[in-house]
Amino acid sequence: MGWESRIRYAAGPARNDLGFGAVLVRPDGTVAWAGDRDSDREAFERAAGRWFGDPA
Repeated sequence: MGWESRIRYAAGPARNDLGFGAVLVRPDGTVAWAGDRDSDREAFERAAGRWFGDPA
C-alpha cells in the first residue's frame, strides 16, 4: 500500500517554475524535499517517512 493514502501525486511544471525535477510538499505547504535532475529515491523515502510515517 505504501503512502498512497497520505501522499498525493500532482504533475506540474516543477522544473520550469521551481528549478527542481520533483518536490515533496508537506500538508502545511512547506517543501520537505526537492530533487534535482536525477531521481534520488532514497532521499525522497527518508523525507516521506519523516513527514508521513512509515509506508504501510
